[in-house]
Amino acid sequence: MEKEIAKAQKILKSFTKEGVDLGSSSPSANSDTNKKSRGLAKIPAEVIQQAKGIAIFTTVRAGMWVSGSAGSGVVMARLPDGSNDWSPPSAFSAYTVGAGVILGADHTESVCMLNTDEAVRAFTQDKFGFGAGLSVTAGPVGAGTDSLHDAKDPVWIYSKSRGIFLGAQVDGTRFNARDDINEGFYGEEGITPERILRGEVKAELKEAAKGIFGSN
Repeated sequence: MEKEIAKAQKILKSFTKEGVDLGSSSPSANSDTNKKSRGLAKIPAEVIQQAKGIAIFTTVRAGMWVSGSAGSGVVMARLPDGSNDWSPPSAFSAYTVGAGVILGADHTESVCMLNTDEAVRAFTQDKFGFGAGLSVTAGPVGAGTDSLHDAKDPVWIYSKSRGIFLGAQVDGTRFNARDDINEGFYGEEGITPERILRGEVKAELKEAAKGIFGSN
């Protein structure tokens, strides 16, 4: 779990503090002009402030003809005690399976803002997936977030990839709770994601989420 927390902290910082490089807004042979036209997209602070939960994970996608991806991450939720604090993290794995003319691989880092109670509850299940019952849309970036309070989308996703991947996008990401990781970290056999996201863990581990949010 310590590695997952460190990874999540790095990813969240890259989306909120460092920003995601949008690339050059217009092609030019002049490198200085390119530098000036580059921009960074960041997750607005308001998006995190209004979220009911947050899931941070990586996936690696590869294959030929039949493609697939596998990865892991953590999810946290607002505590139900009214404090607006975050729960400790619960670990999960992620995977997809698809088909197409595929060659190569890529590494993707993703942050999902969970805007509804239903979206948070999905991450308390042993197995679930993104789909018709849990729709996912690209999240807003930068300024102009006045309409965030009226957001109806269950999940906003922010993703960035590096590496090489040629082929069709793979949809239908599915998630499994990593019970072994959770049990080992929290020192309790049979502990569930639901209890973790309610903050029902040992007192000394309740602030584990600060390792992710502390520097953001």
